[in-house]
Amino acid sequence: MPTQLKFLDDIESLVTNSTVLDTADNNVMSIERLKSSNEDIVSLQNIGLPTPVISALAQFESYQLTDLKKANLMNRVDSKFMLPMSFLPTLLSQLTNDYKVLDIDGKRCFTYQNQYLDTPEMDLYTEHHNGKLNRYKVRQRRYVDTATEYLEVKLKNNKKRTIKTRIKISNDINNDNIRNDFIKGEMNGQNLNLNVVQQSGYQRIALANEEKAERLTLDFNLWYKSTDGKNEVNLPGFFIAELKQSKKSKNSPFYQLMSKYHVFPASFSKYCVGCALLYPDTLKANRFKSVLTRTNHLNNQNPLSLVENL
Repeated sequence: MPTQLKFLDDIESLVTNSTVLDTADNNVMSIERLKSSNEDIVSLQNIGLPTPVISALAQFESYQLTDLKKANLMNRVDSKFMLPMSFLPTLLSQLTNDYKVLDIDGKRCFTYQNQYLDTPEMDLYTEHHNGKLNRYKVRQRRYVDTATEYLEVKLKNNKKRTIKTRIKISNDINNDNIRNDFIKGEMNGQNLNLNVVQQSGYQRIALANEEKAERLTLDFNLWYKSTDGKNEVNLPGFFIAELKQSKKSKNSPFYQLMSKYHVFPASFSKYCVGCALLYPDTLKANRFKSVLTRTNHLNNQNPLSLVENL
């Protein structure tokens, strides 16, 4: 039986009511599970950047997507770090000599919207929770600023490498068949009844060091929403820095900077964290307890900037 893939019709419904951060030291919101209401929801496209972040981004040399050769990294190892939002301007100012920033038509910060797919039994979530190797995630991603969409399958293999494959979404008449065949092919022939189970998004700053073959993405203003619109979670208090390398190496400008601040990698799956927060009464989340505690801690205080180990 072919994969039954059902997409939400209105991708413009991926919206959030995350708070605009006017300065890097603003008080942050608590994690809230909110009932959706039209008057409270605003488009992510309207969220602004703190002035110190804008100033720090202006100091970077820029790159274009076509400039990446060694740092394209569709097959890679990832290291993720959870950092307080107040630290973002400081971090950027210390990376200008080692990284370039993605610039598209003068924009250096971009909005992403995701629809994650899973089975009715949440098998993909459960496999991650249970620590299964060779596990998959499936999502449809919209790059708001360039109005492009991709269907993506990510494999985390037993060597802890992330392998991402994707196809561009179009209005082709055979689009459903193309999607089903792509997913089945990338998931080793599995026939899964996949449906959208989570809507999410964030803003991203994308840095790259072509010489060292690494990329560094900084994701903030994370939000999640259930497909029925009843539950919503906003996480404006921190950002996720994800270092993507061809092979894991601590000889990285960013990794060395994190060592100075005594910050160590964290296991943070955006999909799994979002599911655990949206559906706490129906999903097991024991494996994610420490990262959920850290998430709550960062989002329920006005965190101080990190102190460098001098």
